[in-house]
Amino acid sequence: MYRMRDYGRNASVRRWTNIAIDCYSRGCVCNGCFYNTFFKDSPHKCQMKSTVLDLVRVLGTPSNAKHPEQVLDK
Repeated sequence: MYRMRDYGRNASVRRWTNIAIDCYSRGCVCNGCFYNTFFKDSPHKCQMKSTVLDLVRVLGTPSNAKHPEQVLDK
């Protein structure tokens, strides 16, 4: 289930990037993701889930995702 706080955080979404497609294919689960390690010691939080939700809402699902899964609320 989506959380309303995850919607609309991004000013604009224009296209599916490779990283966004990877995140979508993983079901927005951060375990094993590059950004999970990148933001580990940072006060900032990864915004990829909200970006993927906005991309799906605006552009639809990516046509070249390997194993699209439902975006989970983890």
